[in-house]
Amino acid sequence: MQHLIAHEVKAASTPRSDQDRVNSRIYNASGVTRYYRSAQLDHAETMALLRHQPAFAGRDVLDLGVGTGRTTRFLAPLARTYVAIDSSPRMIEHMRRWFPDVAVRPADLRDLSAFSDGAFDFVFGACNVIDGVPHADRLRVLAEVHRVLRPAGVFAFSSHNRGFRRALSGPSLHWSMNPGTQILHGLRFVRSLVNHARVKRLRRIEQSYAVLNDEGHDYAALHYYINRDTQERQLAQTGFRVMDEFDAAGRLLRDDDDDSESPMVLYVAAREP
Repeated sequence: MQHLIAHEVKAASTPRSDQDRVNSRIYNASGVTRYYRSAQLDHAETMALLRHQPAFAGRDVLDLGVGTGRTTRFLAPLARTYVAIDSSPRMIEHMRRWFPDVAVRPADLRDLSAFSDGAFDFVFGACNVIDGVPHADRLRVLAEVHRVLRPAGVFAFSSHNRGFRRALSGPSLHWSMNPGTQILHGLRFVRSLVNHARVKRLRRIEQSYAVLNDEGHDYAALHYYINRDTQERQLAQTGFRVMDEFDAAGRLLRDDDDDSESPMVLYVAAREP
């Protein structure tokens, strides 16, 4: 794997914005890995990876924001070489404990300088990972991914959908017939209300994008939401050609399709020569 890595990846840079500061506190907290217990791909990821398997099978893969290794289970066995990065020391520690044979390194999405130009055939950014980066740095992330991809390489990533009809909603109480479960729902609702009141002043709402606290981490984190047209323009601006878009149900979206029921969109884009 030496040909992929120019030098050791440096740890994530010091937080530089309100969004960085809020999210860094969450992702560096003890116990953060309990929020990422799923071992399964979601519907959009499943459909995208099935449809674009030749882009990563037997090829060199970079997995962004790998977390606890949910996507590692599916990508690493099929890739020629597989490298995972994350900015959270807690996630890195978890990965090294549970996936000792996987190359996992600390890195910030905005700085992939540890990897040489054209090092990878496929870059994957699952779980809306690039949405933790502030608006001012989003194009920087896309440009870095473009740089480390080979010509015609593929970038598949998910992002929160600004067009989702409930994007601006606040906490709501979930109901259950099970008394014990209902108590847990109530406790989470109270925690969400407290977090929402504390963080909502940092929200930013624009026509084409927004920075919102949402159900993720019980309204304590700040995530970037973007509409499809704006995301397509950002990709074109940084040298990508959109190949496919999938909604949360795994449905392939066409230009005029309604996406208002989908909280996220998964984009598959090819690096232009």
